[in-house]
Amino acid sequence: MTESLHSESGVDRQNIMRLRINRIALVQELRAEHIINHLLQTGLISEYDRERVDRGTTPADKARRLVDIVTTKTHVPDWYNIFRQSILSPEDANAETRKRYRSLVEFLDNTVIHRPMSQSSKFSSSTASLKLPHYEPLPEISKQEQERSMGRNIAGKKRSEEEEVMTEKGARDNVPEREDKVSVSHDKPQTMTLVKGFFQQWVTTPDNFRSLLQVPEDLFRELETSQDKYDKAQLEQEKLVLEKIRKLEIVAVLSRRKQLPEGFELCMCEAVHDVLFDTKNHHMYFKYLRMLERSDVDLMIDIVQSFGSVLEGMDFTRVGSDTTQSAIKLGFTLMDFLGKYGYFQQAEVIMTILLAVLNLSHSVDSWMTKYKGFVKLMHFRNMNYDFKKVQNAYGLVNEMEWQISMMSFGQDIIDKTPFYVEMSTLMLEYGSANSAYGWAQKAIKSMNQECPADAVTALCAGVMAYCARWSIKRAETLAIQAVQQARHHFGTSHPLYIKALLHYCHFSSDFKQDKNGVQIAKYTLRTAQKTYGCEMIDVALAHRAVSKALLAVQDFEDMAYFHHASEALRIARAQLPDQYHGMMAMFLHSSASALQWKALHSSKESQEASLKQAEVEAKQALMVVSSTYGELSFRTAQICLLLGQIYIKMDQTEQAEEMLKRSVLYMKLCQPENSHFLMLANATLGTFFKVMDKPREAIHFLQNVVKVPDCGVYLKWVHVVYDTLIATLQSLNRNKESDHYQIQLSKWLRDNPKHDTVVTLQQLQEDPPTIDNFKDEFNVWEKKGKAILSVLKKAKN
Repeated sequence: MTESLHSESGVDRQNIMRLRINRIALVQELRAEHIINHLLQTGLISEYDRERVDRGTTPADKARRLVDIVTTKTHVPDWYNIFRQSILSPEDANAETRKRYRSLVEFLDNTVIHRPMSQSSKFSSSTASLKLPHYEPLPEISKQEQERSMGRNIAGKKRSEEEEVMTEKGARDNVPEREDKVSVSHDKPQTMTLVKGFFQQWVTTPDNFRSLLQVPEDLFRELETSQDKYDKAQLEQEKLVLEKIRKLEIVAVLSRRKQLPEGFELCMCEAVHDVLFDTKNHHMYFKYLRMLERSDVDLMIDIVQSFGSVLEGMDFTRVGSDTTQSAIKLGFTLMDFLGKYGYFQQAEVIMTILLAVLNLSHSVDSWMTKYKGFVKLMHFRNMNYDFKKVQNAYGLVNEMEWQISMMSFGQDIIDKTPFYVEMSTLMLEYGSANSAYGWAQKAIKSMNQECPADAVTALCAGVMAYCARWSIKRAETLAIQAVQQARHHFGTSHPLYIKALLHYCHFSSDFKQDKNGVQIAKYTLRTAQKTYGCEMIDVALAHRAVSKALLAVQDFEDMAYFHHASEALRIARAQLPDQYHGMMAMFLHSSASALQWKALHSSKESQEASLKQAEVEAKQALMVVSSTYGELSFRTAQICLLLGQIYIKMDQTEQAEEMLKRSVLYMKLCQPENSHFLMLANATLGTFFKVMDKPREAIHFLQNVVKVPDCGVYLKWVHVVYDTLIATLQSLNRNKESDHYQIQLSKWLRDNPKHDTVVTLQQLQEDPPTIDNFKDEFNVWEKKGKAILSVLKKAKN
């Protein structure tokens, strides 16, 4: 009661302003645990306030909450001095911290707050020298004059709307040039900001506001000097994106300082919508969000919290109302943005909020929305390597699909392509190549011209599945088509284009292994860096692709392969939420592989250190895959195979044999007999036994390789296995068996010719056929088979 009746004094308002001006410094330097007990003992804050502070997720977040709470305690006598004294007397703080805190107090004390002029004094000073003429009272307005006045008001309204457009244009024109490092010049500060939501209002720009955003000079300069049409288009979009994110930054600052007008919420402001609904350019905002995060400002968390608070206060008794549908649309768009940015947990939070709303309706439209939401949930969890939860989402998708299919024409309205893609991805991660292949085939058959994004992701899923099945020619066709379709529909400055390029690089490094593959991998890296303008996980994957391409062609010059593998691992460690994230395994695997090759091309002094580091990273990868997939899994077998190769180079033969045997055992348990991954593990162990002068053991494992059905394309390592097996049999005078495998090798060479087709970067930039035409051509044998069966049925009848 006392708090509500208390009115702030002029000194209180000046001290609040003092804290607001220095808010960034307070949030960055202050630690709540150092001063919160003092504030509790003096009665400035309550236990409830302490709980609010403890809900902060980071030290800076806790400090921010505490500062915001303190500014509401003006009813407590001498509140500012209590807060000031707590900073000067922190608990459990070292000498360096105490020194920084004293400097912080000096900043507060030296902040000069000018007393603003009252509105009346401003008007009186401006009008004191003016002598206004005397006017007679206006006559009453007749009805006819009112009607004429209404006509003039309509015209005046049109003019005011035109003036508003000109005002907004002027605000855009006032955006600093790229040479400026901040969005608001301190020489000519913008004193007012137009905040738009359900309605609009001019508000005072935050005091002492200085933008944390910087213009990416190098990126803009590169785009300006380029002659490529896609680069020119990206430059224009980059300028618009910079303008939008600067507006959003100001609105977010107003929201954080509780200075938005009454009735406004951050997530409902037009500045937020301008960013979220710019779906084609979501990736261009990421670099600016990274800049804000470096200053401990997490804009997306603020928007998520704002969205949650808005939906809590809405009445959803009428789920089909325009307001509810707008909220659902905003939620799904926000969820997509969060997923692209890598905020998968926050995306799931939004999905949970939306489900609470959608569950209130039992219409087909709400069921379709829930179906799409559950498929998105599968996608986020696949991307986050949370495969156990993917299976839970799979159950929800099936349940929703069954409900929809029970309706008339229900099956006809479901687009299953994204679902098929997620199932193929899940099966492949668990090592089920045949299941992944089947789901990928369904995805390719169901893709259509109206959804090019789904078509590109389906083609990429097909590349991975066909590579896992070692269907090399078909995988190459899909990889080329994915890149061409992505470029045609989205240009070269889009994440889907980078995704398609990365999938082609995967195919090329595993099967083509030529210099063109190296050129395409380097182009992929340049494109990813230019598209994002900051370090993202796709940039790490591009570095990894370059490293793999260089190793595939045995290019060990200037150790570029090692540099790119190290960069990939460094970026991944910075971008992924923790060091045991499932995705970390692939980067550790690539780095460990590069280290063992580095050891072979280093002096004896550095060789041991490189191999030791390779062992450490491979063991870390083993821990990651064991926690993500389980100890007995396909991915675990792959890491055991790598560890065995490292131990061979370290001359630790017992450990090497143990790891290689474990790899073969896990592959047998997780893969079918004709698996080419099992072939590779058998080949490695058989070659190891040959080198260790254990020919009988070597023959057993090498025979397991050559009895697997052919893949239709010449593979050098399979040829080496044949040669090794024949030589080993001859060393034991088993000439009859040796001759048998010599004949089998001749047949194998005849049936598996070299796949010498050359794929260049220029070919990847050619215009593709339509998606429907490609689909018909790709499935031509299936169509012919169905036609033959149809003819046979007619003949039988």
